[in-house]
Amino acid sequence: MKLKKYLHLLCYLALILICAGVVYLLGELGGSHSGTGKETEHSAQTPEESTEDTEAGETSQPETEESSEGFSEGSDDSETENGEAGQEESYEAWLSDVLKRNLQKGSTGGKKRGTGTKNGKAETSESEGEETTEEYVPPTIMVVSDLHYMSGTTHDDGTAFWKMVANDDGKTSQYSDFLMDALADTVLEKMPSALVLTGDITLNGERENHEKLAERLRAIQDAGIPVVVIPGNHDISNKNSATYFGIEKEEAEYLHSGEEFYEIYHEFGFDQSPNRDPSSLSYVYPVDAEHWLLMLDSCQYENGNKVGGRIRPETLTWLGVHLRVAQEHGIEVLPMAHHNLLSESRMYTSECTLENTYDTVNLLESYQVPLYISGHLHAERIKKHKPEPGTSADDYGVSEIVMPPFSIPACQYGVLSWDTEGGMHFETEKLDVEAYARKVGSTDEHLLNFSTWSPKFVKEIIKNQVMKTITLVPDDLKEEMAGLYADLYYDYCCGNQMSWEPVRATAGYKLWQRVLPDNVYTKRIAQMIEDVREDLHTWDSPASK
Repeated sequence: MKLKKYLHLLCYLALILICAGVVYLLGELGGSHSGTGKETEHSAQTPEESTEDTEAGETSQPETEESSEGFSEGSDDSETENGEAGQEESYEAWLSDVLKRNLQKGSTGGKKRGTGTKNGKAETSESEGEETTEEYVPPTIMVVSDLHYMSGTTHDDGTAFWKMVANDDGKTSQYSDFLMDALADTVLEKMPSALVLTGDITLNGERENHEKLAERLRAIQDAGIPVVVIPGNHDISNKNSATYFGIEKEEAEYLHSGEEFYEIYHEFGFDQSPNRDPSSLSYVYPVDAEHWLLMLDSCQYENGNKVGGRIRPETLTWLGVHLRVAQEHGIEVLPMAHHNLLSESRMYTSECTLENTYDTVNLLESYQVPLYISGHLHAERIKKHKPEPGTSADDYGVSEIVMPPFSIPACQYGVLSWDTEGGMHFETEKLDVEAYARKVGSTDEHLLNFSTWSPKFVKEIIKNQVMKTITLVPDDLKEEMAGLYADLYYDYCCGNQMSWEPVRATAGYKLWQRVLPDNVYTKRIAQMIEDVREDLHTWDSPASK
């Protein structure tokens, strides 16, 4: 009898252990939807807990039910005869269901007008016992591209460093730390819904620069501004990674894979995403329940490092699902990537536009996406796609904004805002380095007079490079020719309007035409002017005009 009782007891214990194992396994599968295998403390919070944290001054991220109710890619719903198609349909159904519940609840992470907001979260207040609902304010984001951050710990301000600066394209790398401080100060002053970095966030992918940058971004995020990042072609598998001490540069450790990039930056957009693309570092970032950033990894780093970019076929499929669901639920989407969607430059004609631009444009236009933002070109551009010559300017076509390089003066960033009618407004602004230098008590004359010193710095770098290519011409004439080119180059990068009339009247242009009419720089002068016939600093969607 005793043996029989023990057998019953052992059976019950075995059943309890089996049940515990099943619960644990389901929990692991339920948390796998993000594709990261990691969750932040914040992403597991309920909306009520998030509000409490916000009131305590902690960082606030967009909260929707997507972040707490995971889609399991290994669930029975996705096991169809058609594999990938079945998984796509299953994910779309899950996402639609989550969005439907959120929209029914009126869930948003946008700002509200009225008694106040904190970090993009709505607040309510009671006046004489009556609760008031605040007016919804659509989000505003700050966009920075081609930061090319270089920590002061990777150089000694010596011979090797200055040789690199002199041969570069005008970056003020000697002030990289200071410019990052000034940017952080500006972000905290403007309090956007998010700070978005669209790739080439380090000089040449040095691990040390990545880790130091992540520390700085963490400080911004800890102060209440979400940070969202994607890589650029300089950031992963870059064998040009180097440090600069003494008279020669030395090879430096770099990131070998997308996984290593994720390990450093997972808390900046990836962890807050309801779904990541399993085939790349692409992900969806909900700024609030009505506005999504589709952060697209356009870089090619699997077999070495390539300058050019493409959107992987699997990523296009993943993107199509999100575009379809967003359209069904009236969600505004903004795709962002490092590489250019359209052919944007007469001067830079290779390795800038996506290799599969035709497929990407067709997909975006099939869902009437108004705007795509990129970087990479190191020159500001704004352009609308025209399927064929002669298309009316009023006809729909996806527009592209190519961000200017933050690392090259005038050190510009973008501010993009949505309105309540579905319109969008964008403009570029110059980082006010001088104001920050005064604020922190700097005595550096270059920083205190940055607006006048920095253009001269860029132009001097470019002028010296061009002069070395001109032969059989007296030095004073070389300087005249190279000086004109440098002046145009600066305006070209900044997106400042240029025209032929003043250029043709210069002695420098006449020398180029007479002495070297077939020279590559002579041709580039024409290409730059034709590319920038008007200022390229603002853009409005048709809905906001």
